[in-house]
Order: sequence, then structure tokens, then C-alpha cells
Amino acid sequence: MKDDNNRAKLLTLGIAVILILIICGISVIIHALNKRNSQDTGSMLQEDILEYANTSQEQSVTAQEIEKEEEITEEEPEKTESPENQETPEQAEKPVEPEAEEEPAVVVKQTETSSDQTIIEEEAGKQSSGQEQKTTAKWQKEAGENLSAVEIDLPRQMSEMKGYWEAGNMAAVEDLAYLPRYRAASEKLSGTTKYYYYGDTDGNKRPNGKGLAMYADNQYYYGEWKDGVRSGSGMWIKFYVYDQNAKAKDSIYLQHQYSGTWANDLPNGDGAEHYDFIDDNLEANVGYNRNFIGNFKNGLYHGEIYITDYYNDGNVKEWSGTAKDGVWQPMGKKDSKGKYPVIVQLTNPDNYQWIEEKTNKNNGVDGLISAAK
Repeated sequence: MKDDNNRAKLLTLGIAVILILIICGISVIIHALNKRNSQDTGSMLQEDILEYANTSQEQSVTAQEIEKEEEITEEEPEKTESPENQETPEQAEKPVEPEAEEEPAVVVKQTETSSDQTIIEEEAGKQSSGQEQKTTAKWQKEAGENLSAVEIDLPRQMSEMKGYWEAGNMAAVEDLAYLPRYRAASEKLSGTTKYYYYGDTDGNKRPNGKGLAMYADNQYYYGEWKDGVRSGSGMWIKFYVYDQNAKAKDSIYLQHQYSGTWANDLPNGDGAEHYDFIDDNLEANVGYNRNFIGNFKNGLYHGEIYITDYYNDGNVKEWSGTAKDGVWQPMGKKDSKGKYPVIVQLTNPDNYQWIEEKTNKNNGVDGLISAAK
């Protein structure tokens, strides 16, 4: 009986020990699993932090690149030198050679203007309110004129003139061209073949399609472009402006224009050159060549040319001549003064216009600004 009790106690004790060992084993396993999960969670959290940091860095770089692109897009037409590229006083004294590879076009950014009032209406309002009294003809400068102090708004000005040109309202184009703010913008280009451009462009931001260009010397072109040069059909005009004290004989032209075909930035093909005069400044009984109609080659007369003369009394005479690369072809022998007959009157075959051989060259559209010349 006693042995049975001892065996029962030992069995109970063994079972208790086994249970304790099982519980301890389970605790160890649970602790190990918790530790592993804790490590995995920490690693995942660390990976998430690194991924977020990398993503944030990429977004920051992208934002900087976008900001740079926006800054480039929003640059004004005229370039500003960075501080490290600015000239020192010693360098400023040296003449700077123009860069040959520099593009001549300064493309004016096309933006919607905030004002509904046109520039012409503004000027009319000034005059009617007495703010600005016009004392000279449109082709005369005002006394003490200082165009450098005139405020200009290139996008608005180019947009308005282009609109009138497209509509065929050349009277409005002329009115604008003689205003100080347009002449002030043109004067900024003096001494260069550069131009402000407003219109269609290609992928390289070169004039391509239809557009308006403003040059120095109050010159404009509206028409077709290709690969950054005038090409196709278009019209060029120069508007003359004189000092108040200019002599009549030195101020006879009001406008000079060419309409027709262009190639390589010059008149090429069929076209018409035309002059408008200040009639009051023309001499009596003197004929002034007004129209040259025919074929042009690189801006020069080339082929048979029809010509009209204009007189201050309104009379017109018609002439004809043949040129080759800007050289009038002689129609007879030279006279005692060394001049050749080169142009004949259509209604009087015995009446000629004469020219000296040494000056008979480069006859064509004078004064046209082009980098191709």
C-alpha cells in the first residue's frame, strides 16, 4: 500500500515537472517569435523611412528642375548677364565683338494683355484731354525728344500691331509705327541686325509660319517665315522720321516698302518695291521713282522691271528696264558724261533715264536690314 502511494506521488511530481517544462518551452518559443516580429517590424519601418526619404529627395530634385524650366520660360526677351559674367571697368572699356552664332531673333512671349483699350485709343485720349499736344507732323520728331525715357510694353505693342496687319488695316499700322513707344522699342536694336519677333515658331523657338518682326530704323516685316528667316510671302516697311530742322530735300520719303516673295531673308522672286513721299518736300517738275515691279534676286533687281515716276502735282510716268544681279543693262552707247541709257519711258521710246557705269551696281531694295546681306 505504501509503495502504491509513493508511486502515485512520483507520477504526480513527474507530470508537474513535464507541465512546467512544456510551459517554459512555450514561453521561450513565444518570446523568440515576439523578438523576431519586433525585429521585422523595425526593419520594415526602417525600409519605409529610407524609401520615403528617397522619394522626397527625388520630388525635391524634380521640383527644382521645374522651377528652373519655369524661370527659363519666363525670362524677358533681353538677356541679363550673371554677376560672374559682368564686365569689370577695365573690360568695359574694350569693344565687345558680337557673337556670330547668336540668334538674331528675340522672340517676344505671347501673353494676353490686361487692357481692353488699344494704344491708338490711349494716344487719342491723351490728345483730347490735353495731356499731349501734337505740334509736329507724324514723321517729325518732337523737340527735345528722348526715346530712352519712353516706357514700352513689347508683348502688347507687337500683339496690337500684328492684329491690325492681319486685318489689313495699314492705316492703323502706320499710326502705331510713328508713336514714340514703338520708335523707342526699335531704337533699342540700333546698330544690329537683331529683331523682336511675335508669331509662330518651331520646336527650336525660331520664327516659323506667320509672324511680325520689328527691326532697328523703324523697320517691320509681317508675313511668312521658315527656319528662322523670312521665306514665302510677306511685306517689309520702313517708316521715316526726321528732325524738325531737316531740310526739305533731305526729307522727301515717308515710307519705303517691299511686298512679294522672300527667300534666305531677302526679296527673291516676284515682288513690288514702293515709296511714299512727303509731297510738300518734292521739287516741282521732278520725277521720283516710286514703284519697281518685277523679279528680285537676293534683294536686287533681276530681269525686266516695270517702273513708275511720281511728281508732286500727281502726274505719273511709266518706264521699263532690264537688270541682272542689280546691274541695269545698257540700252545704247554712253554719252559725253559717261552715262548709259538704262531705262526707257513706255510712252516715249526716245526718252531714257541714264546712269554712270561706276554707280551701276547693287540696284535693289535699299536700306533693308538683314543678316544675309
